[in-house]
Amino acid sequence: MRFRSLLAIAAAALLAAACTFTKLAYMNAALAYTSARPVLAWMVADYVDMTDPQKAWVNDRISRAMAWHRARELPEYERFIEWAAVASRDGTSVDEAREAHARLRDAYYRLLDHVLPDMADFLAQLTPAQTAKVERKFDDDNHKLVRDSVKGTPEERRDERVKRYLEHIEAWTGTLSREQRALVARHVSDLSDMVDERLGDRRYRQSRVLELARTHPPRDEVIAELRRILIDTDSWRRPEFAQKLRERDERMFAMISELSTTLDSSQKAHIQKRARGVMHDIDGLTASR
Repeated sequence: MRFRSLLAIAAAALLAAACTFTKLAYMNAALAYTSARPVLAWMVADYVDMTDPQKAWVNDRISRAMAWHRARELPEYERFIEWAAVASRDGTSVDEAREAHARLRDAYYRLLDHVLPDMADFLAQLTPAQTAKVERKFDDDNHKLVRDSVKGTPEERRDERVKRYLEHIEAWTGTLSREQRALVARHVSDLSDMVDERLGDRRYRQSRVLELARTHPPRDEVIAELRRILIDTDSWRRPEFAQKLRERDERMFAMISELSTTLDSSQKAHIQKRARGVMHDIDGLTASR
């Protein structure tokens, strides 16, 4: 998730990093939910030296957000997975890949919108010393992004990027053939990391969050500003960067569609089995709430 460093300063919002569809692709949903509460609390603590009352507040809000997510969003995930599994049986069109992306993005934004009040309430609790710690952690995150962007040779960075995409894909398809891996590499290898643009986006969001934490405006204003910088990004993002993001996404939709036409029967069966497993996990979670 691109917003992880920002969400780390508000406990409930970090649920987005642990309970997304992508995360469920790598572990069963029950394990994700069991692990989420302590992991999310630890991530918040990495940004803020919390008092004991703040720790209790964070744990309570995480629990509430998880209960809401389990009741309201997991059924939506199940319906999405069922739709995607059916759509993938005879290949995936570019339009279907685009629709899948839009549905996942909308689910992420619904989660963000739900926890914005918790984020606002958490920011209101921060002392100047705690805000200073958040700022230092933001700076560390930014320096790491820059360091990682120049680590190794351009070829090594390209290979690492291809490797990450292959790991995501093979979590659903099983092992790809040499030809299929080459297809993925052809689409992915020349994608730009857009480090400068990503860093600019990140720094702008960070500056706004820090300003809210320092000035403590009315709660409704904080929620509105958080919604603007985290969800309504087209209202402020540079048009040229937004266009690059759209072009990258379209490149990925084309790759998914082309790859889907090459899947053999065992790979299609692997997708269906993975989908059934995730839906089974979700059924268990929603039934036990």
